[in-house]
Amino acid sequence: MNSSQDILASPLILPCGAVIPNRLCKAAMTEGLADEYNRATSGHNQLYKTWSEGGAGLLISGNIQVDRQYLERPGNIAIDGKQTEDQLKRLKDLAKAGTINGNHFWIQIGHAGRQTDPRVNKIGVAPSSIKSRNIAGQSIMPSFPPRELETNEIPGIVQKFADAAKVCKECGFTGVQIHSAHGYLLSSFLNPSANKREDEYGGNLDKRASFLIKTIKKVRETVGKEFPVSIKVNVSDFIKKGLAPEDATRLGQLLDQENLDLIEMSGGNYESLAILDGSSTSNSQKVKEAYFLEASRNLRENIKNTPLMLTGGLRSREIMEMVIKDENIDMIGIGRPLCGLPTGPVQLLKKDIDSLPRYEDKIDFPLLLKWFKLFPLGKVLARSSVLLWCYYNEILLSKGEESDENGTKIKALEALQYLDKFDRKKAASLKGLPNCKGLILNRD
Repeated sequence: MNSSQDILASPLILPCGAVIPNRLCKAAMTEGLADEYNRATSGHNQLYKTWSEGGAGLLISGNIQVDRQYLERPGNIAIDGKQTEDQLKRLKDLAKAGTINGNHFWIQIGHAGRQTDPRVNKIGVAPSSIKSRNIAGQSIMPSFPPRELETNEIPGIVQKFADAAKVCKECGFTGVQIHSAHGYLLSSFLNPSANKREDEYGGNLDKRASFLIKTIKKVRETVGKEFPVSIKVNVSDFIKKGLAPEDATRLGQLLDQENLDLIEMSGGNYESLAILDGSSTSNSQKVKEAYFLEASRNLRENIKNTPLMLTGGLRSREIMEMVIKDENIDMIGIGRPLCGLPTGPVQLLKKDIDSLPRYEDKIDFPLLLKWFKLFPLGKVLARSSVLLWCYYNEILLSKGEESDENGTKIKALEALQYLDKFDRKKAASLKGLPNCKGLILNRD
């Protein structure tokens, strides 16, 4: 790379030959905008058109589920089984809207596993019947012991990922990302505290990773060599007896052998506050805003062939350029700032701003309620409120309305209350899921 070239504005050539026009990525953020059949809507189109026009070289969708019975949120899009003409048209419209600026738009395909939203289905599926402690994300809802997957069920789920990837390619999306982070199904198989199996999918890291590796292989076989295939993976679960550093080292080696085009590195799950704000990480002061940089070293040390993307806390151009130049990171993942400032990437690239907003420093409880953060639940709710503020802004953008760019219009408690009502309404409206028994949907 020419030293005079703007690093963030430089293109990235992927192993498959595709070219991402710059080094900024709108990382996955769950949207919750799907209709009662979990289909894409005009709201998705408006939201992703806005983000496309915002200047990032790559957009990655929020959690699109490969099994409609197991949703991360009631309003997830699902690509499950043969798609109707209407479903395909909706997806094609979304792909068109999200690439209007010449950027890439990849679909993140995943399975919620034991972190299935209990409002829709109280019983998720998992490597073992061990429930999530669920202290983050879905913090105000109970969790339930999941059903342990039978060995003969796993090939069918692998096929669901491949089928969904094929649909994405046919509908005009420019790539797919397999979600194996944050405690969802593929991630939970990697986590030794969640995976106590004694068959071919449990035990040492190679066995625990076999579900994931089979999924990657099947997706690649289905979409071909020239279509971008990525993965999102935890560098650490940040929980006791979770993914160990030595396991992360071996995982990096395994992933680097799979002809992937990009590995996105993140961390934490619903059992760890790291998923909310990186608070369980141990970065040096120099890279404080890059939550998972230090923790990613074990995973990175054996990756020689695959481009890397770092997501989590990155805000300033200075740190973004540093991690690309000095840490061999190829892409910068940005999530929350683009919910309030969707034009953030183009402003960074034009050097109109030096840093993206740190909304996590602005969204808080009212002064009279800050004492509540002294208690564990209050601490979790306060940190969760930043994510809910983001989701609220996604809804505003999906309607073509202005976001809370300054972080002063939408209050923490307002976001909590609004999103609870929003998701409850979505859960109650779902149709065609007779076998799901949730706290709201088809409740006993």
